[in-house]
Amino acid sequence: MAVTLLGVACSEPETTSASSTTALPLATDSVEPGAGDGRTVLSRFQGAQWFDGEVPAPSAADEGAEPVKVGFTNVDSGPIGALPELHAAADAAVALVNGELGGVGGRPVELVPCILSNPLSADEAQACGRLFADSGVVAVLGGIGLSNGPLIDVLEQNGIPYVGGIPLNNPEMTSDQSFQFSGGSPGAFVAFAQDAVERLGAERIAILYAEYPAIQDAALNYGAAVARALGAEVVEVPFPMVSQDYSAAAQKAAESDPDAIFVGAADLACAPIMQALSDLQTTAKVYMVGACADAKQVDKVGVERVLGYLFNVEGRIDQSDGLADTEIYTLAMEQYAPGTNSRSAATVGFRSAMNLWAVLNRLGPGATSEQVTEAFRSARDVPSFDGHPYSCGGTLIPALPAMCAPQEVIAELTGPAQFAEASDGWIDVPGVLERLQIAAQPPG
Repeated sequence: MAVTLLGVACSEPETTSASSTTALPLATDSVEPGAGDGRTVLSRFQGAQWFDGEVPAPSAADEGAEPVKVGFTNVDSGPIGALPELHAAADAAVALVNGELGGVGGRPVELVPCILSNPLSADEAQACGRLFADSGVVAVLGGIGLSNGPLIDVLEQNGIPYVGGIPLNNPEMTSDQSFQFSGGSPGAFVAFAQDAVERLGAERIAILYAEYPAIQDAALNYGAAVARALGAEVVEVPFPMVSQDYSAAAQKAAESDPDAIFVGAADLACAPIMQALSDLQTTAKVYMVGACADAKQVDKVGVERVLGYLFNVEGRIDQSDGLADTEIYTLAMEQYAPGTNSRSAATVGFRSAMNLWAVLNRLGPGATSEQVTEAFRSARDVPSFDGHPYSCGGTLIPALPAMCAPQEVIAELTGPAQFAEASDGWIDVPGVLERLQIAAQPPG
């Protein structure tokens, strides 16, 4: 049995040169790593520019000092929605912070994990919230979970900010205690529609989507709404969230003779849907969420069968900003999370942890949850680690106030583990909604 998850917009495709939820390339034309001291990552980039100014000389936190506690929640294993790379990336970021960035004001960061064994369990999510409140964490780093609403409820009651992760449901996208550095499913579908109609000239679009409230809302209230507002005809093709066969849905989509097909599914559904569409030999341009660009999904189908497929990502592939973020991320994962595919959802976990560290570092080791919340809530065009600058507090998409950086990039699969940037840089998701006067809706 294959289980579909809602389409997550946090992926950055793996490429041969070197990150939403598969990864961006190592930008060889950006910052070339130096020799360093052979022990630390930052020594190879000391003095270069990154998201937080100038890369400092490596320094370690005082292991004997009182730690700054940060919560972390995720699904690490299981048949539904397991993304252990998010946990590995959070651990790697904390190792970099403590071992090379001096922690927070000299104090080490201590990660307090609460790992969900059942991503659909509201009771487990609520228990994690209570654990974090009782542990005195200053903030919680998000991973992935299908029932995080009760967790958010507890965090709201205790004034604890929920930072980053892969937002799937209403509370993660709308809570004033939640701060997300991705576009989620709404951002993905807006980007699909804008790119398909305005760049490729698509006149007829089929949208395949799982019958799960959040993905359905994203597909219809964002993807279909934008496509129709741009003048395209849309055919909607829902399929059960739990399915053993996607061929019927794929055939229905292909039979509508579309110019483009948007797919709202991820995880275990990626390869079967790509296989079904490939078998039909459709000439439509296929758009899928970035999680499906992971090599382990593409390889199941055969890269030659899905060349030209398009994926949303939340980092630039064509990098020319001269920042060392991507290179630092890649090398930090190699050093502190060996064996983890850094070209995966790991980018999301690492970005969130680094953005939180930057806020804590500015506030100082005695920062309270209230101060961290206010820092994020008042953020306007703040540099994000290896991502688009973020602005929070509902300034970008009022219906989704937690979405601080919903901008997207569209990447095209051009060869084995090779991607090219198809869109003209960032797709301004909030700008598209505003231009088309689409009243964005919160997810169900």
